[in-house]
Amino acid sequence: MALSSTTKGEIGKYLESLIPSVKASLNKLTLNDILHHKNPLIREMFYDNPQKFISFFVMERVERSFVTTMGNVIENIVEILVKSQGGEIVGKKKDWKPYDLKFRLKDGKEYWLEIKSILEQNNSNKKSITTSKDNAAKQGKEFRLCIYYPTKLTSKEEYILVGKEFWTFVGGDKNTQSEVFNLIRNTAKNFSFKDLIENRTEMLLQEYTLVIKHKQF
Repeated sequence: MALSSTTKGEIGKYLESLIPSVKASLNKLTLNDILHHKNPLIREMFYDNPQKFISFFVMERVERSFVTTMGNVIENIVEILVKSQGGEIVGKKKDWKPYDLKFRLKDGKEYWLEIKSILEQNNSNKKSITTSKDNAAKQGKEFRLCIYYPTKLTSKEEYILVGKEFWTFVGGDKNTQSEVFNLIRNTAKNFSFKDLIENRTEMLLQEYTLVIKHKQF
């Protein structure tokens, strides 16, 4: 079953709620933070262009804030999707470690998930994944390693869900991936990071000009 308008609305509202936190983080960036950054060499790199100097830190703050905010986005969207198909979230986030999410579907099975953007293939990760998988099995739970972004793999184990397969699993419909990604794109269309960066840069640049004029740093 395709995502209902209620589910889409809930996901869309959640995505839109992330924007204010990015704005708030950027607004906390002060000229003092920039001028007294722990790496003074950055200032030297832009010594003849204060606009680029300030813009560098503004963009850095936006990126860091957005990446931090996005850290829990997929897990929260998955929670909404699982509930929309009659599933039940098990416990609280603090109880899930080292897993990212635990839930029970209408098939009666309890699933313990690790959710990643890409599948990192190295010995350390493989050992960690194997431990998580074995631990879940010992407790009678189903382990799934989920890669939420489309990734081409020549081969994989059955417990690994990639891209569309993952979204179909948590959303209960083969079109879940495209619908969720469209909601994310629509959120981006309604918000301009470019304007946010330029406006904050201009404000800080004006303050910088006054500071230089009065030699207050």
